[in-house]
Amino acid sequence: MHKWIFGDLLNNNTKNTKNLQLIWLGGFCGFVGPILTLILIITSTILSPTFRWDTNTLSDLGVGDVSLLFNSSLIIGGILNLLFTLGLYNILSKEKLAKTGATLIMLSSISLSLIGIFTLSYKTMHTIVALAEFILPPIGIILIGFSTKEKTIKKLSITTGITALTAILVLPIILSALKLTVGFAVPELLEALIVSTWIVFMATKLLKNPTKSHQMDSTKDFS
Repeated sequence: MHKWIFGDLLNNNTKNTKNLQLIWLGGFCGFVGPILTLILIITSTILSPTFRWDTNTLSDLGVGDVSLLFNSSLIIGGILNLLFTLGLYNILSKEKLAKTGATLIMLSSISLSLIGIFTLSYKTMHTIVALAEFILPPIGIILIGFSTKEKTIKKLSITTGITALTAILVLPIILSALKLTVGFAVPELLEALIVSTWIVFMATKLLKNPTKSHQMDSTKDFS
């Protein structure tokens, strides 16, 4: 019996250590990933001799002179965002709403990497993974916002999700109605900046106190 008790304690301690390591890794990747990806994307727009903000989409960079840099940034960014979400998943409540939100962000992370693989040359597949990357993160963030009791995270998450959806779905319509010559790359980058801000904020929470975050798992309230 004593062996079973000590065995359970050892297993629990090992599991907790692994979870804390995953939470810390998630925080690190969530902090580095969006910043690195955005820097590489913006660098791609600067280095490309043909890219124009008034006519192009960001995906155009994936088949041009800077395709290697641009596509690599998406693949790396998707992997880092996925690791962030795995860490985030560990501190969310057990409710379906929170887990569903995290799962949607995981799927969007995979989609981000796939955009770097299935470029505009693969029209149908590219459209599918691009739409997933546009729509899934804001919805996932909103669901996480509604699932938490922590007021700051709730307000930030819901506001971020709605703003991001507005940037990618509504802004292009407004720009078209106003007959402004602006490429779809502008709403794309704006949404990316909005979502990245949320990811970095949440990553900072994980890095700041992973132990507390892990302990607050079942309460839906960590700060």
